[in-house]
Amino acid sequence: MNVSRWPTRGTALLAIAAAIAACSRLAPPSVAATTSPTTPINPVVNCNVTNQDAPVTAKLLSSGVPCEAMVTKPFDKLDHVQAGFDSYSWLTFLGLNAPADGSGPIGSPPTPGGDAPAVWESWKELSDVMLPDGATPLPWDAPRAVPAACRGLGGGKVLRMVGKTPTLLEDTNQPFDTGPLIDQNGNYVRYEILINRPMFEFIVQNRLYSKAGQAAFTGKIAFPQGAVTGKTSGTMGAFTIKAAWKVLGPSDNRAGFHTTEALVYTPAVPQAKVAESCVKGSLGLVGLHVAHKTGGAPQWIWSTFEHRANVPVAGDLAGSHYNFNNPACAGACPVNQPPPRPWNPNVQPFPKGFTSQITRFAAITREVMQLNGQYQGLLTGTVWKNYQLVSTQWPSDPGSATDPNGVPAPTFLANTTMETYIQGRIPQASSSCMACHGNAAATSARTADFTYVLERAK
Repeated sequence: MNVSRWPTRGTALLAIAAAIAACSRLAPPSVAATTSPTTPINPVVNCNVTNQDAPVTAKLLSSGVPCEAMVTKPFDKLDHVQAGFDSYSWLTFLGLNAPADGSGPIGSPPTPGGDAPAVWESWKELSDVMLPDGATPLPWDAPRAVPAACRGLGGGKVLRMVGKTPTLLEDTNQPFDTGPLIDQNGNYVRYEILINRPMFEFIVQNRLYSKAGQAAFTGKIAFPQGAVTGKTSGTMGAFTIKAAWKVLGPSDNRAGFHTTEALVYTPAVPQAKVAESCVKGSLGLVGLHVAHKTGGAPQWIWSTFEHRANVPVAGDLAGSHYNFNNPACAGACPVNQPPPRPWNPNVQPFPKGFTSQITRFAAITREVMQLNGQYQGLLTGTVWKNYQLVSTQWPSDPGSATDPNGVPAPTFLANTTMETYIQGRIPQASSSCMACHGNAAATSARTADFTYVLERAK
């Protein structure tokens, strides 16, 4: 970003500060009349209210998920405010990756490497919300649906997606340059999209899980907001998680990943000549994208993390092993290009020895790398030390009269596992979370509050 432009945005930054400061006075957002009186959509809960100036100590490991970014003065300095949102992102990472069973903070023993199913993995997966024929989703605590082809293979989450776009194999024409990501073992990376309970309850109680329900809904689609209501309490607001997983092969160091035992499911796609299949496998987390709607950021806060060994960075030692880059192929393999068609996840490794040769277009900033080092130091001895923040995108002017996307800062943001092929700095063609999701619509054609989840309704 061109920092020399920033002084002209001082008023906008002060507006951000006022919005954040006002969070302590915000009441939980209103919802449509269909809300059940017995299940609050966005109840007040304990949450992390740590501000950006707090020291990075082990105390933060058990501080919980933030309900808002607690940015401190000076509000007219871009670098300082960015640092505040990046600190918020790391606090969110610590809280969301704590064990889902509540046994302790992130990295808690006795699990080897401090690894355990994380809080966000207990949330609702998209396919369990947007059901065939617009059926009503099962209650929040109901187990995930398992396709018939996966039954008899044992337990585990079901990973259905072979791209960040749920319909990647079905779509012959894509609005962006996209495609599957193939790791160095020749395997397709798998993806999932999950939502937290406030977002789930808003969808269910307002019947937004079906096309008919969306057509009948007369209110404004506005998901719950995270807000501070007390010294240690607040409303959590809506969260969306996108996760990328790679199949762990013999050459992968399993102890270096957050892992899951999953049912890797491929639905039948007749037009692409892809048959239905399901296999059980061990997978490692390689990308984590977190979106959170808050009172100070109605365009949501977008935090993106990756495994440190995804792609090379300056200063890496010769002979390093990467998930999505082969140093021996430098200069010979096409860089940041989708694999050639046809795409068939049932054919692995990918034909003719193809593997994705990925590099990061925009380097992680020095300031973020320093922050990463501080938090990774807290996570020494756990698998979580192997993950890093790429950056955080936030609205620098959430009430802008000319930009409904809130003037995103930084302008562009990309995760090499999710926006692999659209990294860059070309407006409307390169990856910008807020600029992209600002176009999101429901099936009824109304705006969908910066989420594409509703377009999946049947």
